[in-house]
Amino acid sequence: MNCDGKMSFGDFVFPNNPQQIRITRSRTVTEQRALTGDAEVNEYGKGARKITGEGEFFGEDCIYQFSRLRERFEKGGGGILYIPSQRPVLAYFQELRMIAADIGRVVRYSFVFVECSGNPANERDTYIISDGVKRLWDHSYESGIDIEVLLELNPDVKRPDVPILPGRTVKLC
Repeated sequence: MNCDGKMSFGDFVFPNNPQQIRITRSRTVTEQRALTGDAEVNEYGKGARKITGEGEFFGEDCIYQFSRLRERFEKGGGGILYIPSQRPVLAYFQELRMIAADIGRVVRYSFVFVECSGNPANERDTYIISDGVKRLWDHSYESGIDIEVLLELNPDVKRPDVPILPGRTVKLC
C-alpha cells in the first residue's frame, strides 16, 4: 500500500524515498552488414521498462530497514511498484545491492525493478478468488492497475461490478 507519497513495492513501504530514480525504456535494434557493405538496421520492438535507483536507510534501525527490504526481495514474485508522481506498475524486483554501511547510522543501497509487460505465463501474475466477494473494480483499486487494462486481460469478465466466483483467477499482467 502506498502511503503519503512514499515509494513502495508490494507490502514494503520505503521509510524515505530513494535519492535517485531512473526509468529506462529501450528497443532492440540490430545492425548487420549486407554483402554490398551497407548497414542493414532492424528494430525488433520495445524492451520492458527498468526502474533503477539508489537510496539510504538511516538512523539506529537502518540495518533492520535494509533487512526488511532484502526479505521482500528474497520473497520473489511480482508486486505493485508505487513511485511518487508515476502511475503504479506491476513489476519484478530484479536486483538489490548494499553499497555501503556505516554500522548503526547509514546503509546505502541500489535496486532494479523490471516492469511486467505482455502476459507471461507465470502463476504469480494471477490472483485466485477465494471468497467470491471481490469484483474487478476491487482488484483495480488495490493493485493500482487501470480497470481498462484488467478488462482487457480478463475478457471473460463482462462486468467489473459483479463479484467473481470463487476458484476463478484474475490476470494482473
